Amino acid sequence: MAYPSTPTPEKKIPATAFVIGLLAIAIVVVALILTSKASKLNDRLGKTQAELVLAQDQTAKLQTQLDESKAGATKLQAQLDEAKAGAVKLQAQVDEAKAGCAALQTQADGAKTESVALQAQVDEAKAGAAKLQAQIDEAKAKCAALQTQVDGAKTASDTLQAQAQAQLKAANDKVADLQNKLNQAQSEPKPKK
Repeated sequence: MAYPSTPTPEKKIPATAFVIGLLAIAIVVVALILTSKASKLNDRLGKTQAELVLAQDQTAKLQTQLDESKAGATKLQAQLDEAKAGAVKLQAQVDEAKAGCAALQTQADGAKTESVALQAQVDEAKAGAAKLQAQIDEAKAKCAALQTQVDGAKTASDTLQAQAQAQLKAANDKVADLQNKLNQAQSEPKPKK
């Protein structure tokens, strides 16, 4: 019988070592790839962190602006509320002024009506005054005519009075002369019979 011959071990690289070597190479390659990717990721992470910081700064600024805007909006709302209240007061004043205007218009209309009535009375009074003036002028003319007559009568009266006084004086003188003659005649002795 023949024994199978056992092969003599050749110095072969064991398959496991080969696999381990390949694995080691693969691990190195993977490690290099991962290192490269990690480096890229680190770069990206650095950029992302810088962008994040920048974004956080911008967010903080925007938050500040938002807070300022909110404060401004609050002030504007307060001003708007004040303006609305002022507008309500102004509207009330406008309504009051309109009511006052309406009352004044009513008074003005009443005054116009009274004015028309008074104008009619004034026109009537003027017409009466013109008629009265005509009567006064007529009376003055009659008065002037009467005054002329009175002046004529006075002149005639003065003339008559002067004549009468002259005649009276002449009569008185004559009476006095006759009285003297009578007195003389009475004082003369009477002739004896």
